[in-house]
Amino acid sequence: MADRKSHLFVVDPLERLNLAWDTSIKMAFAISELGQDVYFCTGRELSRSLHPSGAFALAKKAKFGEKPQELTLEKPKRLQLENFSAIHMRREPPYDLDYIGTLWILDSVSHLVPVLNAPKALLEINEKLSILDFPLFTKPSMVSSDANELMAFAREKCGSNIVIKPLGLYGGRGVEHIEDDRGLAEKLHLATMNGKESRMVQAFDEAVYQGEVRAFTVAGKPLAWCLKVPKSGEFLANTRAGSSLESYRPSARDIDVATGVAETLMKRGVVFAGIDMIGGWLSEVNITCPALLNPDRSSLKGFDAIAHTIDELSHH
Repeated sequence: MADRKSHLFVVDPLERLNLAWDTSIKMAFAISELGQDVYFCTGRELSRSLHPSGAFALAKKAKFGEKPQELTLEKPKRLQLENFSAIHMRREPPYDLDYIGTLWILDSVSHLVPVLNAPKALLEINEKLSILDFPLFTKPSMVSSDANELMAFAREKCGSNIVIKPLGLYGGRGVEHIEDDRGLAEKLHLATMNGKESRMVQAFDEAVYQGEVRAFTVAGKPLAWCLKVPKSGEFLANTRAGSSLESYRPSARDIDVATGVAETLMKRGVVFAGIDMIGGWLSEVNITCPALLNPDRSSLKGFDAIAHTIDELSHH
């Protein structure tokens, strides 16, 4: 590992990933095209012991063919984390204690090797709550575990037409749309488990039926754009929920929102982000394992630029 740059990708088990579509695999492939070494491990293949032994990964070196999905792995080796040029935290949610444990280990070496995205940022920034840090870009939203407080907000600020979101789930899981006052109190008490769990309430924007915009940002700048269009009659624009992907030309407002958010995030060590917008308003910020979405899911467009940015940020 001493003679060439080497990169460790902390990912989910590869058999769970679509190698032709997955953003992490495409990133790794693009880095390998620069002549740099790529290794893979899972979060559970990380370990840490007393200094100076440090933190380690039971990692497998990757060899790519002509396409990202043409991937073979060597036998695993126990390698010291600080010897990598960069570490890429690309585990998918759920954001549970197992995920946080991975971040704790990676954070222990983040002063020695760049970790993308920064573990501290992943620990401190909630993907739902973070939109409240951008009041110029965000429609009325509230987070609370108090159903009565949420109900008053829904009536006064949103006309009782709201979306309820859990803070720790992903891919549209647990998201509800409530259109009027009927059963509003009961649904909010149920969603918050009678005050035991916080929920985000946002004003519903019918522009979502035309699609939710995804900006993929790298080092504080938008790199790629896509439109996620829900199934007919549905409001969830997540690809997991079956939305279709269309090419998209951003408006000046879209560019302002994505750039403003991305620049702020970059200052906290978030190099890669997926910024979602509905009708020109910020709806969610994806930082745990953001995807560069493209109507052609196997496209490699943009990944050479990503690889060169990573090369600039990594240690020699």
